[in-house]
Amino acid sequence: MNFRKKTDRTFKYPGIRMAMDGNTAVIMCEREASDAAGAYPITPSTQMGEYWAEEMAKGHINISERSLIFVEPESEHAAAAVTAGMAMTGLRATNFSSAQGIAFMHESLYAAAGKRLPYVLNIGCRAITKASLNVHCGHDDYHCIDDTGFFQIFARDAQGAADLNLIGRKIAELSLTPAAVGQDGFLTTHLIEPLQVPERELIAEFLGRPDDEIDSPTPAQKMIYGETRRRIPMIWDVDNPMQSGTVQNQDAYMQTQAAQRPYFYDHISEITDQVMDEYYELTGRRYDRISTFDIEKADYVIIGMGSMIVQARGVAEYLQKTRKLKVGVIDVTMFRPFPGDLLGKALKGKKGVAILERTDQPLAEDLPIMREVRAVISKCMENGQSVGQKDSKLPYPEYATYSQLNDAPRLYSAAYGMGSRDMQPESLIGAIENMLPDGKQLRFYYLGIDFIREAANPKQEIHIQKLLEAYPNIGDMAVRGSENPNLMPDGSITVRMHSVGGWGAITTGKNLVMTLYDLLGFEIKANPKYGSEKKGQPTTYYLSVAPTPIPLNCEYHYVDVVLSPDPNVFGHSNPLAGLKKGGTLIIQSPLETQQEVWASFPRWMQQQVVANDIRVFYIDGFKIAREEASDPELQLRMQGNAFQGAFFAGSPLMEMNNLDEKKLFASIQEQIEEKFGGKGQNVVEDNLRIVRRGFDEIHEVTERVIDSDQSQIQHKALALPVMLKQLPQGDGGISDTHRFWEQTGSFYAQGLGNENLADPFQAVSLVPATTGIFRDMTAIRFEYPEWVPENCTACGDCYSVCPDSAIPGLVNTISEVFSSVVDKIERGGVPTIYLRRETRTVEKRLRQLINDKGGDGVNVSEALDQAILEVLNESALEGTSKTAMEQEFALFLDKIGDFEFATTKPYWNNLEKKSANSGGLFSITVNPYTCKGCMECIDVCEDDALLMKTQDDNVIKRMQKNWDFWLDLPTTNPSFSRIDDIDEKIGALETMLLDKSSYNSMSCGDGACLGCGEKTILHLFTGTVTTLMQPRVKAQIARLEDLITKLEQHIRLKLASGVDLSNISSLANSDDSQDLSLSRLTDTIDPNHEKTLVDKDWLKKTTGLLEDLKDLHWRYREGPAKNGRVEMGIVNATGCTSVWGSTYPYNPYPFPWTSNLFQDSPSMAMGLFEGHMVKMADGFKAIRLAELELEGQYNSVEHDLAFKKFGWKDFTDEEWKLCPPVVSIGGDGAMYDIGFQNLSRALASGMPIKVLILDTQVYSNTGGQACTSGFIGQVADMSPYGTDMKGKTEMRKEMGLIGLAHRTSYIMSSSPSNTTHLLEGFIDGLNSRRPAMFNVYATCQPEHGVPDDASFRQSKMVVESRGYPLMKFDPDAGNTLSECLDLEGNPAMDQDWPTYTLNFTDENGKEDSMELPVTFADFAASEGRFRKHFRTAPREMWGDEMIPFDEFLRLDEDDREGLYPYIWAVNKKNQLSRILCAQEIVNSAEERLQYWHQLRDLSGEYNQVDINSVIEQTKIDMATRLSSTLLSLSASGDSSLLAGALSNGVGSSSAGTNGASAASSAAITAGGFEPVWVETPECTACDECTDIAPGIFAYNANKQAEVINPTGGKFKDIVRAAEKCTAGCLHPGTPWDMGEKDVDKMIKRAEKYQ
Repeated sequence: MNFRKKTDRTFKYPGIRMAMDGNTAVIMCEREASDAAGAYPITPSTQMGEYWAEEMAKGHINISERSLIFVEPESEHAAAAVTAGMAMTGLRATNFSSAQGIAFMHESLYAAAGKRLPYVLNIGCRAITKASLNVHCGHDDYHCIDDTGFFQIFARDAQGAADLNLIGRKIAELSLTPAAVGQDGFLTTHLIEPLQVPERELIAEFLGRPDDEIDSPTPAQKMIYGETRRRIPMIWDVDNPMQSGTVQNQDAYMQTQAAQRPYFYDHISEITDQVMDEYYELTGRRYDRISTFDIEKADYVIIGMGSMIVQARGVAEYLQKTRKLKVGVIDVTMFRPFPGDLLGKALKGKKGVAILERTDQPLAEDLPIMREVRAVISKCMENGQSVGQKDSKLPYPEYATYSQLNDAPRLYSAAYGMGSRDMQPESLIGAIENMLPDGKQLRFYYLGIDFIREAANPKQEIHIQKLLEAYPNIGDMAVRGSENPNLMPDGSITVRMHSVGGWGAITTGKNLVMTLYDLLGFEIKANPKYGSEKKGQPTTYYLSVAPTPIPLNCEYHYVDVVLSPDPNVFGHSNPLAGLKKGGTLIIQSPLETQQEVWASFPRWMQQQVVANDIRVFYIDGFKIAREEASDPELQLRMQGNAFQGAFFAGSPLMEMNNLDEKKLFASIQEQIEEKFGGKGQNVVEDNLRIVRRGFDEIHEVTERVIDSDQSQIQHKALALPVMLKQLPQGDGGISDTHRFWEQTGSFYAQGLGNENLADPFQAVSLVPATTGIFRDMTAIRFEYPEWVPENCTACGDCYSVCPDSAIPGLVNTISEVFSSVVDKIERGGVPTIYLRRETRTVEKRLRQLINDKGGDGVNVSEALDQAILEVLNESALEGTSKTAMEQEFALFLDKIGDFEFATTKPYWNNLEKKSANSGGLFSITVNPYTCKGCMECIDVCEDDALLMKTQDDNVIKRMQKNWDFWLDLPTTNPSFSRIDDIDEKIGALETMLLDKSSYNSMSCGDGACLGCGEKTILHLFTGTVTTLMQPRVKAQIARLEDLITKLEQHIRLKLASGVDLSNISSLANSDDSQDLSLSRLTDTIDPNHEKTLVDKDWLKKTTGLLEDLKDLHWRYREGPAKNGRVEMGIVNATGCTSVWGSTYPYNPYPFPWTSNLFQDSPSMAMGLFEGHMVKMADGFKAIRLAELELEGQYNSVEHDLAFKKFGWKDFTDEEWKLCPPVVSIGGDGAMYDIGFQNLSRALASGMPIKVLILDTQVYSNTGGQACTSGFIGQVADMSPYGTDMKGKTEMRKEMGLIGLAHRTSYIMSSSPSNTTHLLEGFIDGLNSRRPAMFNVYATCQPEHGVPDDASFRQSKMVVESRGYPLMKFDPDAGNTLSECLDLEGNPAMDQDWPTYTLNFTDENGKEDSMELPVTFADFAASEGRFRKHFRTAPREMWGDEMIPFDEFLRLDEDDREGLYPYIWAVNKKNQLSRILCAQEIVNSAEERLQYWHQLRDLSGEYNQVDINSVIEQTKIDMATRLSSTLLSLSASGDSSLLAGALSNGVGSSSAGTNGASAASSAAITAGGFEPVWVETPECTACDECTDIAPGIFAYNANKQAEVINPTGGKFKDIVRAAEKCTAGCLHPGTPWDMGEKDVDKMIKRAEKYQ
């Protein structure tokens, strides 16, 4: 296709002009042409599969009059097989994939080509994971299938993506060869631009139907099928059975392969030319196997494929215009078969050709296109060699003939744009300049990156100098152009938007550009730029409009308008970069006046604004959204719409194009209705109002005087991150976090991540531990949680649920606090004279004041002030001494500042009761650097001890100061531990997080969404591992120290024992002037060393053993990273956890962490485990050998061979528990679906790796697609809602059941809402010498459609609604399934549904309540992913045909006809409302209830009668009745009550606030049973007892715990509740059932709390 060739002809099908991205363009064609698709989600092709599924759900009918078919299997490999199966049955089939997905299906593609299956594989081309994962554009995947037999074509824009999809389809069906149709991932798949969408009628005429009878297009096909054949042959057909995919041996295989070349592959080029000609005749859009621009007159040529072609043409035109350089461009539209015949002719006689490729293959002779070009030129030269030879004919007659050397151009190869690395016009100019006579003429180079740069500081200068010394020519690996021109056409407007993920930037950008398209009819381009991370991270959106085609496909370095909904943009970017002189900046600001807004800008920005005459506008989009959005959860997303209105008000566009308001808002309304109409009229109206207010409420900053009071420094010097200061300096090597900060992290902190060098460190892509501390999340949040210590009960819920390790709890003695303050003062250079002594007096006075005020809930700050004043007043010091002491205490209070402490029952009152002066101060501190402001801590705090407050600069400074103080405090003193035995799970397990090391087991600073449920689980897991390992390692270090001391002594004694002391008299002749060493001693008494004997082999071996022990000791205490041996290691499957947990350069983990692929994490863990165990075995071997040596038991014959074979299976239990676990982490996609076979094999193997599945039930990372772990009715991408499909129809895969079916492994299904269940399961699974699989429900806010603070709330509801029953399976617990399976932790285990209380306001305005079941429908109604299945019934429509959901489920199918199930809810006025439930929710609830029944059956809960328990219960019931009646008799004197009680069972006991005296009396008759009792007035409502044993405990009207039934649960639950009770007011009594499992252990544990 000649880019410039135009025609005045009219064509039958010119297309329908629309604007869309490349993914959409493909589906606009596929939905009409194809019958069926098999696809699996992978970025950036996912949307093609999603759009196809949407069309299927809508009931779209294709040109063959068929509804669409879609199958989403468990992997890309499976998707390829599904698609092949569809094609074999004669369906017109398609598939969509990218990157690893293409590589994964690789072997299936060979088979598809071999079977001649004419399907189309649409590829959104993306970089393949190598040293690191990248989800952005690259051609690695496209080229990894070059050898499969697929023919390959590539589109340069959305128009090409649509057209080539159809062209490729026809070529495939005529040639019977499958097609791979590529387009650049993101740069085309997501770029919105205008195109002529192929008409349905065109598709019908051009492609026909798959069952059409067509002329066989080649002689070979005629031989096979006859003169005609079915357009898509059916090779698997019950009416015409044949065998395919056979086994062929030496006799037949080669013939099969060879025959495909002449009879099929050799026809493709000719068929392609015919098809492209036919397409041109119908549409007027010309395609050729290569497309050229100005190639005939060009001296220099750029060759490439994909989106860069558009830009290359723009540069060629620019260079012709400005420098008179003749530059042509060749687009390699078809790569397989390679169009060498056309290319050889096009390149003949050119001076230079630069082949630019978006891939790199360092070990190949050339890159893929360059290899082909060299082969083409070689053939052309061979033709030239044959000219003039006698009887010669051209060896390659279709190719050009190069008879002279200068016919062959010089070739230059370049790699560019990998991973969507931006390529500016400058790079293309550099590629041309490199070929010029005065250019460098480098034959291979990279574009867009640097290997060498000017150093920013001395350390970088040293690093760069070392590089140059080792690689003097390394700078020549990259080429830069001499200029970067602005290629935008006249009359264009370019816009850059700075926002934050989750704030609706992409939607705003799309709406804005589509409005411009509708209004102006201009050319448009719009493309987001964001990383792999999702919510909460900076995003940039580029868009442009122009009256003529836009010759750029890159980031815009010259912009007319900058929109910044991100008010903190100055902190990570320069919003003025590239903004043209006279341009417009519109920024978010909550400030009231223009003077305040202007003053908030840094001085450098003020200067730039004034110097470039930039117009500045401000608007409070957040305020507008808060006031207008009817749904609070949409406020962040909708604020961007205010900027859409502000853009039109503030930019010059309306004036330039004579637009009026009426037309503008009509277009905006149309876009909003198209985008949000399905979400309801309220959402549409909210958006419209916000846009309107954005237009009206924009304000310009006109008073722009540069503030002379501000610092003259342009930018502040970059400070070392606070938490980095806490880490020891390393050796400057690869694992040194400080080195990584200097070379890499500091650039990212300044928004200069793109400037990183391609250096040796970058080559290995290794990131040191805990680099997440480089990142400061302060700018991400607008509110923060403020702690109110007087209200705090130290329940621990806040620090347990926080996903960002941002709100640690701590308990310190008063003396620890005071000592830390004094140390802080003295470290600051101020010596103290009085403080260390006088603070002891202050401590005594403070304790007295606190205890006098009741202890719990005292304002410690006020009490401390009072204590200090009293001590100062009572001091005997006078004069300057008194003044000095007062000054020291002033410093003391200043250092404490606003840091708060609380006195709480568990850490003050309870301890003071037991032992005077033992109470400690509890604190909660917000880490300002990691807190993202999700506010989940506030949601779980029922004591109003955490309040949401607005953040400002003063607050930030205070938070930073308080955090600095927290860093100086020691970790929680062991005396405050509420865990008696972590391995036995005795105590309040979540309080392990009060230890700083356990809490900091994740440093965070990662890219997870706000409130991420996955991170909460991971933090609890890593904290558990750390807590388990620390005491073991401490004991191991002590053991090693003891062994080292003993072995050193042993060696000394052994050496001494070898000295011959028979000639002691010789010592008299020794030289007394020197000290006597062992060496001189032996020389003196045995000069010839004939009698002094030492076994050299023994000495070498034993001293070597000593060195091994010392090395092992060093590794535990310090090690290469200066932090000692870490507690665990991780292999993370590709997915959301790997993306937010490893996006370069931020690593939130202090452990070794790796990721390989999506599917193989458990398998990789097995390999890691074996290697890891070799290291551990070496250490244990050294210890065992040392102990044998010391005991005199070592025997080489007996032990040497055994130790050579010594492995992990030989470890003792003590040794096993010292092994840091190898943990495989992944989501539902990685473990349930694509990696299921890897997981199953790992569990079956018995190898004790640990697998943590974070089950979000959606493919969170790729945008929320359907997964086999999801519920029926769940609406997700690839299981959409429409007329023909209403969400997921498959039953949920239960990984817990599958796991226990292996019978080899510890299995847990759990939820973070039941922290006790979760942590106990972690501990048991980690300690088990079996594989362990922890399957944990994880809330995903964006994809579940719930608020940021809802993780705990939703994970609790899903358990209560039977959506996610808790279970544990321990193969070591017994022999039967019922013995091994434990459902403990589920609420109301003997019921179908638990119950809850719904409080509401009745019709008369009075408060009322109902006790209702918690059904699955109640849970589903709370999440956006099920929202389309619910509808609120207007009160006037209520009738008898509506029936409560739980009752509806109990009806037979026939009895349900005409009835409508509903659940109760309350509206915004707290009035009752009925929510009608669709059939999909009924189906899902029935399936969940069925699973609950199956679990109960497996666990033995059904039909289980414990005779002893029945007898004991009968005794207790009788005793309770009798004692109650006796008490009544005593009070009334009516003896008739006695007979009535015994005959009728009247007078059952109700446990009271003082511990149920009636039940206590019953103990007399019940053989010594003492029921549990609660000191109710002391209860702090921590929810522990009511959660753990709801059958025993409940809250009274004051929300304080009471005993409702002392025998309503297990004694084990009573004891666990007592251990976790923060108030210490629960007293377990004795077991009512002495037959309960492990009852003796429970009695022992209960003694502490009686």
